[in-house]
Amino acid sequence: MKSKLFFIFFLAVSGSVSASLAQVVTNNPEVEEASVNYVHITRVEITKAHTAIYLRFEDKQGTPEAAPRNIPPQLRRFYMPESNRPEIWIDPNTRLYKPGDINTKFKFLRAEGIPTNPERKSVESGEVVEFVAYFEPVTPGIEIIDFYEGKSSGNTVAWNFYGIHIKNPVPGKTPKKTAPEKKEDEAVSAEPVPEQNPGADAGLNGLTGAVLNSETGQPIAATISFVDEGDTVGITTRSGKFRIALEPGKIYTFKASAKGFGDEIWQLDPAEAPAGQRTFEHDFRLSPLTEGKTFTLENIYFETSSYKLLPESFGELDGFVRILAENPNLQIRVEGHTDSVGDFDKNVELSRQRAESVKQYLVGKGIAGERIETKGFGPTRPVAKGGSDEQRQKNRRVEIVILKS
Repeated sequence: MKSKLFFIFFLAVSGSVSASLAQVVTNNPEVEEASVNYVHITRVEITKAHTAIYLRFEDKQGTPEAAPRNIPPQLRRFYMPESNRPEIWIDPNTRLYKPGDINTKFKFLRAEGIPTNPERKSVESGEVVEFVAYFEPVTPGIEIIDFYEGKSSGNTVAWNFYGIHIKNPVPGKTPKKTAPEKKEDEAVSAEPVPEQNPGADAGLNGLTGAVLNSETGQPIAATISFVDEGDTVGITTRSGKFRIALEPGKIYTFKASAKGFGDEIWQLDPAEAPAGQRTFEHDFRLSPLTEGKTFTLENIYFETSSYKLLPESFGELDGFVRILAENPNLQIRVEGHTDSVGDFDKNVELSRQRAESVKQYLVGKGIAGERIETKGFGPTRPVAKGGSDEQRQKNRRVEIVILKS
């Protein structure tokens, strides 16, 4: 499988806008989602000539602990280069959007304090760089904007900011009540979904929603991951809310995960949406890992009439390895189930062997065997009644029961 070598591709600049020209100023604006947690928007100024986005970059790439948690281990070496001097610059194709309306956009004009592509600026370890990016003036009345740089690909990582709340009332009208300005350390961290063709603005789609506790309905900090061109892309949200850029023509399988919760897998096919729809909404509802909870492993496959796991099962099982590793006090029982076709005793034994195979896979990944019980129920606990192929398939399953959390 090929690996994308992510390299820091920073959007921003340092400078000042004359106070006499400023029409509206927003200090420390609320940002719903940001691509990384080591750059912040500190100020937005809108004048008749431009919109100025002030940003601050803080180098946090000098140690392994500072690397984003969703970066695979084989890529973490990037965050500890021998020179320890990442390079930053801004792409002149960066633009501002009105959320949900990619036809309402405001072009990049210039940058101060940082070069534009293809020039580079080396950053010393621990250095703080403040800079400003200038765009066309945002139309009065638009008080939420997206700062979109584009695609993470090859040796670059793009910075994107979604849902920037700004003060920008229509002159002569009573300003709407705006969201409170946030403190800098409250910024949400999330890695943006790469866009296959950054210049193809008309094809940009989006997925929005929240990750919720299924029992309380409250948002929870979580990671949403999916596979793009053979690589797993992860998006981390501390607020529970998320916004993801999508490509048309692709089918996406998303997995939402959070510490102390079971995962949820959800598939989206943009082609099934009504013509012209560019934004999709979905809330992930994760069940807490409390005693007595039962989770069905949806994508576990065995050879026919055998307990040998097929490779297609490994992704699902690796997800549960992660859950067990993140929750060291968790103890579980793996339960095997079959349909009612064939000899009863053989089905019970087969279900037990399949549960044991799952346990051995987990143990082989470093999970202590004493944390895992196994049980085979054969056809005695069907979840679907009837004899159709679909109903029998539902009954052939592996379940995880939480014994201790």
